Amino acid sequence: MKLSVLTEGNPYIPPEWDREINDIRIDSRDVLPGDLFIARRGSRGDGREHIDAALANGAAAVLAEGPLGFECGGAGVPLFFCSDLPQQLNSWLLRRYPLADSLALIAVTGTNGKSSVTQYIAQLATLLQQSAGLIGTLGNGIWPELQPTRNTTPDLSVILQSLTVMQQQQVSTVAMEVSSHGIDQQRIAGLSFTTAVMTNLTQDHLDYHGDMEGYFDAKARLFRDYPLQQALINVDDDYGRRLLQDNRVQAVRYSYGQADDADVCYQTPEYRDGWLTTLLSTPWGSGELRLPLIGDFNVANAVAAIAVLCLQGLDFTALIGAASRLQAVDGRMELYQREVNGRRQLAVVDFAHTADALHNVMHAVRNVAASRALVFGCGGDRDRGKRPHMAAAALASGAQVWLTDDNPRSEDPQQIFNDVLQAPGSEVFHCCHSRREAIIQACDSDAGLIVVAGKGHENYQEIGAVKHDFSDAEVLMLLGFSKAGGQHA
Repeated sequence: MKLSVLTEGNPYIPPEWDREINDIRIDSRDVLPGDLFIARRGSRGDGREHIDAALANGAAAVLAEGPLGFECGGAGVPLFFCSDLPQQLNSWLLRRYPLADSLALIAVTGTNGKSSVTQYIAQLATLLQQSAGLIGTLGNGIWPELQPTRNTTPDLSVILQSLTVMQQQQVSTVAMEVSSHGIDQQRIAGLSFTTAVMTNLTQDHLDYHGDMEGYFDAKARLFRDYPLQQALINVDDDYGRRLLQDNRVQAVRYSYGQADDADVCYQTPEYRDGWLTTLLSTPWGSGELRLPLIGDFNVANAVAAIAVLCLQGLDFTALIGAASRLQAVDGRMELYQREVNGRRQLAVVDFAHTADALHNVMHAVRNVAASRALVFGCGGDRDRGKRPHMAAAALASGAQVWLTDDNPRSEDPQQIFNDVLQAPGSEVFHCCHSRREAIIQACDSDAGLIVVAGKGHENYQEIGAVKHDFSDAEVLMLLGFSKAGGQHA
């Protein structure tokens, strides 16, 4: 596409400085020869500081935020300055990457469950011989071939480029994690969603949103401000019910059986013989749902995925059958096992990093083993207010608790410990800054099951400004654990 066609005269591109451009890049690290680099001011930096890096990577042109003007950059690359660049950018992106109406784009938001619901949607669709795409925390691409991403909800330029590639490869359904940051920062502006899902809302990201009202308002905008064909809302969640009070939101309601007005209902699951089992009732049919997973909330996630695909027209009976082949998301209730002195010991690796998520994980494993141990920490440079709440959730679990470092980032690890240990009763915690040693100590205890929470699938630990190689799962495997049953369960 010609640069002049992209901007449509705002800013004006003289013919002698017009250029053919390939992709539009917001991050100079992603620039390839022939790309257009957008140098805008951000919340944490200024893209104009990276123009030289973009030029070195082969940018064919640069559109930068600033007073209207022009410069000739290195190697004769044109640099155009535009004062209303933030207002123009989304229209440029949508002009460069037009989306076909045939692409069903499904948005999943909420504090917990986004990754699981989106991956279960992609897995189930694929099991039913329909190619499915995914955009989220664990990567972007056509399931199961995912490319790493830097954000839960990437920049709109990355989203549109990914969707364009998927369209070209005949993908019909794409499940996308939508974070509150992504909504607030306009990363999904201009997109149209077939279905939006609200899983739940609990305390998180208050360092960004200020309070729960600000957090809820950001999530609610997905349902109020974007064109939707359907919404699917968890009515067991108080904030989900608040969404329904807005008459602009028409939704299918799902519940684990406590809500009389739910359209999709399932009974309290039972864990037996390695299966999570429940009875599921929907407008499309009813039947027994058997999942090779652990954790009651995984039933809610699978039910949401089934309901979404039923709304897309897929067969209920076929989906129920396919659900027996689901695999847990990496770092989400991943189950490991080993034999120690003639007894079976289990371990679970989970991403839980909020009080509610920690409570849910420990509640989910309460009947799996009589004695349990928990290893957890709190991330640095993040919401300090949730730290005592996480300690309270750990105490309520009835497990032996090891408090350790998560990703301290630039914060003093001992200060993080001090915040956690404000919770009454937390003096019983074993405190160990070395995460590796904390996991080893918990596994050496008499616990029949060890939960390692907080980092999940991450293969690093961020200390200061350095990311060190580290994986909870690798530590367990070095201790003789292996994935239970050879599957993500």
